[in-house]
Amino acid sequence: MSQISLWWRAVRPFAFTVSVIPPIMGGLIALVENPGLNFSLFRFILAGIGCMTAHAGANLLSDYYDFRTRVDREGTFGSSGLLVAGVMSPEQILRGGWIALVIAGVIGAYLVLVTPGGTFLIWLILIGGLLGVFYTAKPFELKYHALGDLGVFVSFGPAMVLGASFVQTHHFSWKPVLYAIPIGLLVDAILHSNNLRDMVNDRVVEIKTVPILIGETWAKLMYQALVYGAYLITLLLVVSVDLTAFALLVFLSLPLAIKVVNMVRHKESVPAEKFAMIDAATAQLHLAFGLLMVIGLAFGYFLR
Repeated sequence: MSQISLWWRAVRPFAFTVSVIPPIMGGLIALVENPGLNFSLFRFILAGIGCMTAHAGANLLSDYYDFRTRVDREGTFGSSGLLVAGVMSPEQILRGGWIALVIAGVIGAYLVLVTPGGTFLIWLILIGGLLGVFYTAKPFELKYHALGDLGVFVSFGPAMVLGASFVQTHHFSWKPVLYAIPIGLLVDAILHSNNLRDMVNDRVVEIKTVPILIGETWAKLMYQALVYGAYLITLLLVVSVDLTAFALLVFLSLPLAIKVVNMVRHKESVPAEKFAMIDAATAQLHLAFGLLMVIGLAFGYFLR
C-alpha cells in the first residue's frame, strides 16, 4: 500500500461528511439571512478546507491516544485500524495529526486577518482546537470522561456553522447557532452509537462514556432522542425562528432514521457483525439529512 493510500486511510475520509456539511450550511445561511451579501467563494472554500483539515488532525490524534490507552486494540472496532495492525507507527500518526492541525491553524489565522471583525473567529478556532486536541489528550481526555458528546456537538455543529457564516457576514448572529442544532445532534448520534456498540470493550480499559454511565437501556433512549430530536427541532425552527420551509426536505431522510433507530432498539437481535456498522449507518443518516438541509437552504435562497 502506498504512503498516500496509508495516510488517506489514516485520516478516515469516510467521516469527513461531518466536517463538510457544517461549513456549507454556514455559507448558505449567510446568503439566506443577508440579502445582497457580498459572498466570497474563496473564503467559503477555504473555511471548508480548514474544517476538514482540523477534523483530519483530530482523527489522527484520537487514533494515537486511543491506541496508547488500549481503547483500540486487537478485537475492537473503530479508528483506522492502522496502529492496531502495526502498519504505521504511533509516532507517525501523532506527527501527522499535529501537522494537519497546524495547517488548519494557518488557514484559520488567514481568515482572522482577512475577515472584518475577525478577532471573533479566534475564539471559535480556539474552542474547536482545544476540543479537538483534548478530546483524547491529557489532561482532560474528554472522550474518556463522558464529555466527548458535548465536544463533537459543539465542534461539528454550532462552532463550524457559525464560523463559516461569520467569514461571510462579519457579524455574530444566533440563527447559524440555532440552525446548526439538528446537524449537531446527529453528529453526537454517530459518537453515541459508537460508544453504545463499544460498551463492553470500553469497560475493560476503565474509561467512562455516556452509555457506560447511564446504562444500555437509557443509552438506547438517548440515541432515539438525538436522532428524532434533529427532525423535531428542524420543525420548530421552521415554525418559530424563520428557518426556510424548504428545510423540511430533511424529512425525506426519516425512513433511514427509523431504520437505524430500530437497529439500536432491537440491538440484542441484530447480528454482531451488522451492529458493528451502526456508527457508519448513523453517519449515512447524517449525510442524507445534511445534504437535504443544504438543498433546502439553497432553495430558500434561490426561490425567495
